[in-house]
Amino acid sequence: MLPAQCLLCHLPSNDKLICEHCQKVLLKPRSCCQHCGLSLLISQPFCGDCIKQSHLFTQLHALADYQVPFSILIKQLKYKKNLLAGELLGQLITQSITRHFTNTEIQQIDYLLPVPLHHKKQRQRGFNQTQLLSHLISKQLTIPILLETVKRHKQTTAQEGLSLQKRKKNLNNAFSITPDRVNTLKGTYIVIIDDVVTTGATVNSLCQLLLQAGVKQIDVWCICRTALPAQKNR
Repeated sequence: MLPAQCLLCHLPSNDKLICEHCQKVLLKPRSCCQHCGLSLLISQPFCGDCIKQSHLFTQLHALADYQVPFSILIKQLKYKKNLLAGELLGQLITQSITRHFTNTEIQQIDYLLPVPLHHKKQRQRGFNQTQLLSHLISKQLTIPILLETVKRHKQTTAQEGLSLQKRKKNLNNAFSITPDRVNTLKGTYIVIIDDVVTTGATVNSLCQLLLQAGVKQIDVWCICRTALPAQKNR
């Protein structure tokens, strides 16, 4: 049964997860880098980070910056198994995607790829939040999901708080492609689904693996794009 009140402001929501006012606020367009999705304070096409270094994905689309209420909803989903929070995030990212991309662009995508969790962490958490988000997006956009194709066979330490170099080292050889699925990937257009992207180390590590397997194009869709450490300290 859907809640009668908005999950965020608790005003009447007409049997929807959130009210129209909150939805309008949360889906407000953001000023960001056209390549990596990093939030920008001034109107310009690319951020300084993308001018200095290149990412392996073609484009990253983020629903929002890592801030309230998104940060709270993500933590409620991941650590408190609040599936309503996950459903809301899935609805919002899907609506954001359909506003940002045309139907023709969406139809060109072959697969969604949720960022894999190590099997021990997934067993401990009980689910993979990026898989849950992928299923919600897939249901609305009718894009198939790649499951059991890319494995995370290295249990990495938490990425939060690590520098870019340490994040990259942490992810060395963390992912692998199931051998009998390699032919499935050749010439495809894949969108990686993640909850939070900070430095891009995780998605770039996946991109490197996928490009080596013959994937033609890779985009990234995520709930939140966080500011880089240098930006946070400004």
